[in-house]
Amino acid sequence: MWLVLLASLAVATASPLAKAAIGVSPIAIAAGRTAVAAVAIAIAIPRATIRAVAALDRRGRRAVALGGSLLAAHFALFLGGLARTSLPAAVALVSLEPLSVVLAAFFAFRIRPTRRELAGVVLATLGAAIVASGAGEGEHRMEGDLLVLGAVVFYGAYVAMARALRDAMPVLPYAAVVSGVASILLLPAAVVLSRGAAAPAASWGAVVALGLVPTLVGHTLTQAAARRVAPPVVALVAPGETIGSLAIGAVALGAFPSAVEACGAGLIVAGATVAILARPSPPPAEAPGPRAG
Repeated sequence: MWLVLLASLAVATASPLAKAAIGVSPIAIAAGRTAVAAVAIAIAIPRATIRAVAALDRRGRRAVALGGSLLAAHFALFLGGLARTSLPAAVALVSLEPLSVVLAAFFAFRIRPTRRELAGVVLATLGAAIVASGAGEGEHRMEGDLLVLGAVVFYGAYVAMARALRDAMPVLPYAAVVSGVASILLLPAAVVLSRGAAAPAASWGAVVALGLVPTLVGHTLTQAAARRVAPPVVALVAPGETIGSLAIGAVALGAFPSAVEACGAGLIVAGATVAILARPSPPPAEAPGPRAG
């Protein structure tokens, strides 16, 4: 259980770090964090990564490329939304990711949600509606909320793709490759949007930290936990991230949630938790996919 707590803490730093990257465009942040994660994994396990890529057939390479594209879209939309709305609203809405995984599993693999999962979906959807109703107060904007919701949809598709490839590549080489693909896809837009912009060194330090702490360390700890505890418990990293992000944002950035945001976030976390704990533990091969948020 302590691995789940540590993983939640690691991924909870993502949104506060992104907010701290002042002067860096959201696309550049997304490209930077995925590049750092990909390079770090490739340096740590170069032979395993090369072997895993070489073993892919044409269909596998296409699937990995699609996975990287979905990850790129997820990060671009989430970070773009985070830049256009309040941190509490963004991290509350991103807790809908476990529900998007449930729905993606149904549409992609016809895995029917249980009644408790459906109850979790309804509860979390109500929470999302409450969060959205707070748009217009402070930094909270509906435009940003919609971008975050788009990121949630792409996350569900990304995890569905990762599930389809679970037998094709080991976890860490897969993470390195899809992160590398995402970075390559995001780089051209990042270069264009960063022209003439001069961000302080501390902002780029935050981008590097994004690649190392929530993307690399958080992912690794989540996978380590998946080997030791039941998958539904591992999946609690998602609502744990929201609670941790709200706490870090309030303490480090003074980004306190409004009453409406706090109420909606509570319902979303509750709904996600109900849905996560509703399904029996699958075999190890079907452990939850990597946390992308």
